[in-house]
Amino acid sequence: MRLATRVLIGASVKRFACVVIMIAALSLTVLPAVAEDGAQQFADLGRCTLDSGQTIEHCRVGYRTFGTLNAAGDNAVLMPTWLNGRTEDLLSLVGSEPSKSGQINTRLIDSTKFYAVLLDALGDGVSSSPSNSDVQKGAEFPAITERDMVRAEYRAVTEVLHLKHAHAVIGISMGGEQTFEWAVTYPEFFDLAVPIAGTPQPTSYDLLSHTITEDAMLADADYKGGRYGGKQPELKLANELLTMELTTPQFRVEHTERKDFPALLDEARKPERQDANDRMWQLKAVLALDVLGGKPMDEVAKATRARWLVIVSAHDHLVYPGPALAWAKAAGAETYISDTPCGHVLMECDAEQVSQRVEKFLAQ
Repeated sequence: MRLATRVLIGASVKRFACVVIMIAALSLTVLPAVAEDGAQQFADLGRCTLDSGQTIEHCRVGYRTFGTLNAAGDNAVLMPTWLNGRTEDLLSLVGSEPSKSGQINTRLIDSTKFYAVLLDALGDGVSSSPSNSDVQKGAEFPAITERDMVRAEYRAVTEVLHLKHAHAVIGISMGGEQTFEWAVTYPEFFDLAVPIAGTPQPTSYDLLSHTITEDAMLADADYKGGRYGGKQPELKLANELLTMELTTPQFRVEHTERKDFPALLDEARKPERQDANDRMWQLKAVLALDVLGGKPMDEVAKATRARWLVIVSAHDHLVYPGPALAWAKAAGAETYISDTPCGHVLMECDAEQVSQRVEKFLAQ
């Protein structure tokens, strides 16, 4: 009897142990690994349908996260990339401690309070782009818009990160333009919007500036209409134009003596990190931007649900601040006009003021 009891008990223990092992194995299978703060990750979306009706096959969006999503799931702050930028370029703008560039605080998102999600825009060479597509390579890649970027980003944060609501969307330059797109396309999804040096609609000046850059790229003999193969065109003229437009005459004269111009020119002409077609596809997306869709500014701005902090540069030579300020007036937004000679790259000169205002605004 005792022997039989011991046998039964032993069998039960073995079965219990097997169940525990099976549960543990299933848990390891189901629960995803938690990535370190700032690690490059990817959301595989399958097929992305675009404004044009075309599709991106094997579509994916790169992203990085910092901090922890709270129990209510409402402390996420999204930040898409700027023109020719990647999420690695945004790392100094988020963290648990105020980030420093020299002695300047550049942090915009405090990751001890917020779950920061940095998003690589389509065409940046990390997310789906002409340079990295396996089936729509180079010039065969379909045209994209900034609305396409935002739709793919929305899918990434809802389908992969499973966010149901976000606290805020913040963006600089083209990231700011995507912030306007987010507010129009997904007005119920987040509470606060902070476009910095962005616009809801390019002006005639902006369009002229971007078209000159596009023409400079197309005129480069090595670009070959986007079919340049493995040899990247240098795009010297386009690079020179970008160097000039990012700041102001005052900034340039104050920071570069006349005798140092040859060194400045050499630096300006250096090839950019981005693949040439990636640059062209994102540039065309900026040229096509128009979140108003033919409607009056007041009507579109007032229809958005977010509260706004609109930040512009008074001396921006790349994105004229007028439309963003008109939007702010229509939406009853807080505004900050940076009055520094840095122009478009206002974070180079005015990071402390911008950071203080953004962090105070996010604390609402």
